[in-house]
Amino acid sequence: MGLQERVEFWRRQVKDRKLLKELVGMTEEEKSSAFYKDLQFGTAGIRGIMGIGCNRINVYTIRKITQGVSLYMKAHKMHKVVISYDSRNNSQLFAQEAACVFAAGGMEVLITAELMPTPFVSFATRFCKADIGIMITASHNPREYNGYKVYDEQGCQIREDTAAEIAKYISDVNEFRLRTHSFDFYYNRGMIKYMDDGAETAYVKVIDSICPTRAEGLSVVYTPLNGTGYRLIPQIFSWMGCNVYLVEGQSEPSGKFLTCPTPNPENSEALARGIKLLKSRKADILIATDPDADRIGVAYRDEGDAKILSGNEMGILMCDYLLSTLKIQNPIIVRTLVSTELVDKIAADHGAETMVVPTGFKYIGEVINRLKVLGEENRFLLGFEESQGYLVGTHVRDKDAVIASKIMVLIADSLKKQGKTFGDKLSEIYEKYGWYENKQISYRFENQDGELKMRTILDGLRENPITSIAGSAVTSYKDYMDGTFDNKPIDMLKYDFPGGNVIIRPSGTEPLIKIYICAHTNRAENVKIFSLVKNQFDKLFF
Repeated sequence: MGLQERVEFWRRQVKDRKLLKELVGMTEEEKSSAFYKDLQFGTAGIRGIMGIGCNRINVYTIRKITQGVSLYMKAHKMHKVVISYDSRNNSQLFAQEAACVFAAGGMEVLITAELMPTPFVSFATRFCKADIGIMITASHNPREYNGYKVYDEQGCQIREDTAAEIAKYISDVNEFRLRTHSFDFYYNRGMIKYMDDGAETAYVKVIDSICPTRAEGLSVVYTPLNGTGYRLIPQIFSWMGCNVYLVEGQSEPSGKFLTCPTPNPENSEALARGIKLLKSRKADILIATDPDADRIGVAYRDEGDAKILSGNEMGILMCDYLLSTLKIQNPIIVRTLVSTELVDKIAADHGAETMVVPTGFKYIGEVINRLKVLGEENRFLLGFEESQGYLVGTHVRDKDAVIASKIMVLIADSLKKQGKTFGDKLSEIYEKYGWYENKQISYRFENQDGELKMRTILDGLRENPITSIAGSAVTSYKDYMDGTFDNKPIDMLKYDFPGGNVIIRPSGTEPLIKIYICAHTNRAENVKIFSLVKNQFDKLFF
């Protein structure tokens, strides 16, 4: 079916007046973007802009995807599903639509009574002994986005083979022929049930049991960025004895994200209001969590100014703190390939093992699952990725900003008692192990033309690998499509050169090519390397 045929087909089939009105007002370019392909389902589920079209998130595509998951469940004799959602516009609606499709397919459906953090869904899937967990979220994406995340029975993001099988079922579904009753119809007949408080109580109890140390009197500024952390995380800080200050305009759930259109704690703009409050209150630390509370951002005061920690810096601090304070036998630290190599040195110094996995927290979850089979689950201490996702403990199989927030507060409290800042501690670590510093740059490629350009660039880099970076000859080149990681082809390239390395990969959730730069010479030389690499790739891509 061609582009215009798809547009006309949707025009005839869609009953939602708001969506039809949107279609009438679309330019040809907007139609092309919304209809040129179906949403792509993968191990991270789907993520996309909300609106009309087969390449958009709407009630019809949500139903189609859910029916595919339901058919997969039937084929594997699965029967129970857990569902929750974040604070984004339409998230509750999409969660309820998904619940109706599952109920119509004969599944036992548990849905949360209100929005909840993504890591809670990973936890609840296991706690409730469900076969599948569903989270309606677009994590840290701009407010125009939403998405659909799928967990297996272990609370881990689904594997590649599972995603491929579900995608095949989805492709066979006609979203306009699905027939369901209302949410109330299924709820009143007991086919959809609200989850009771047991799972949340158990989740909070586990969080409380990990590093059960208080931070009495520490001043914490917190912003959930209008997301799901708004209730649980301040509650945990209060239990720890902290003085908590909430950021006005961001402390309650809202899909409008009026003060942070891109609610990503990696972006300094999203932290601006929190930093202002951090300074005015002369607080010790700012904690920000993204809308589904799986990623964390941190800033601190330093000589009257505020400094933001990078994802790698938080990973370094957590690794050092946990290995220094928790006495675990033969501990394991797991990091993604694009995350800082400095933690390998810290771990080795403490007699800990480091495991390196491909980008994506599902691979960290798989490590925990393998350790569990071996009876060594307790060895897992920390998993992290440089994009500000962390897991301490094994209560979930995904990144968890709830426990990460607690750990960063404990580190801040420990350093304050020593008269030190995060910056002081990082300098000590760099002086001891080497100045391993990291930067990440991204290039965005929107719409069909952008996607083709993105693919052309990556294919071109494989056909003609780069021979010099930052003015130095490349010493080694690695294409991870070769199956290095458990025979899994990974769309990622790595170049080593004197003084550092560069890793190139497409984002799994956005139309981006990401460049990860590691420099490990000294502070001054590292700055030069970062500048040279950025200039080189700016010219290469544009």
